Amino acid sequence: MSDPCADPRRGVFTRRMPAWGGYGPGFWATVIWAPLVSLDPILDVPAHVPAWPAALACLTVLAAFTTAVAAAYRTSRSGTVVAALTVQTVVTFLAAGLYGDHWYALFTLLALAYGAVVPPRLAPRALAVLVVCAAALVLFVAGDAARSWTTALVTFLTGFGTFTFHRLLTVIAELDATRDELARTAVDEERLRFARDLHDLLGHTLSVIVVKAQVTRRLLPERPGAAADHATDIEDIGRHALEEVREAVSGYREADTGRELDRARIALDAAGITLRVHSRPQALPPAVDALFGWVVREGVTNVIRHSGARHCDIGFHTVRDGARVTVDDDGHGGAPGRGAGLRGLTERTAETGGRLHVGRSRRGFHLSVEVPLPT
Repeated sequence: MSDPCADPRRGVFTRRMPAWGGYGPGFWATVIWAPLVSLDPILDVPAHVPAWPAALACLTVLAAFTTAVAAAYRTSRSGTVVAALTVQTVVTFLAAGLYGDHWYALFTLLALAYGAVVPPRLAPRALAVLVVCAAALVLFVAGDAARSWTTALVTFLTGFGTFTFHRLLTVIAELDATRDELARTAVDEERLRFARDLHDLLGHTLSVIVVKAQVTRRLLPERPGAAADHATDIEDIGRHALEEVREAVSGYREADTGRELDRARIALDAAGITLRVHSRPQALPPAVDALFGWVVREGVTNVIRHSGARHCDIGFHTVRDGARVTVDDDGHGGAPGRGAGLRGLTERTAETGGRLHVGRSRRGFHLSVEVPLPT
């Protein structure tokens, strides 16, 4: 899975974090130490050293430190971060080597910068090199092993503590982004499910209502009793459609093969199309039974709408390690395009690991779905 926080425009020394006043919380938690750490070297400038070079060195370190951390959180320019970090490293080692003693505290500030802005895959090695070099410099300049070990320990704890803190913030930001993405995906999937169910449900039902209404209009002048029966059927179909829509909204609507066959017979009979069912289905797993119900519904809807057929054949067959349902007609009308109904059926078939075939046959139009059955 790709990093949900990644931005291809951002460099390897930049990171995306939740904002506090435009910067990440790690920025403020890091830069707040800069003035505190720099007080010690500023107040301990050796008497033989002019004040302005020491002040300039300290200000340069502070500026480079702040620039590196700010650039890592606010810009996509890795070069700025690398340049600022390089300046801070060089000036820190020069000042510590020249002035010694309290100026070793600048290694703490450098460790803060390394832990905050160096990429996670490089930070441990960079910090290890910093700790070794800082300890070696103190030992060489001061000749004090205890002071060297103390500097190494403080630098190590500061750097790796900062690295761990920032890594934790990064993981939290990634988890938040992933959670938001999952929520958006769930909403999109539910929206697609509802649209698919609504089309599959109402497409068939409205087709039946239209056919029934046409029959009612033709029968009304000469056979008002039969017309009234068809009008009653329209009322019943409309009520049932309302129930199906409510079920689709609640997410509990599934087709049933037996029930869809009964409805198919009513719809085809109203359209003057003879239905022949070959080998009614045996007990099927719920998911397969629901899929075959949708196939019957969509297939019959297409027969009524597009085929101009006189006969419709629905068959259920057992194949090797699976089952197949077919819907055929003898019509010569145009084949239905890959509209929302067939797209929805394709999606449902793919969810069960099955295969869908749709197209013209020698007799008319052919629709079939084959799915594997659990052994």
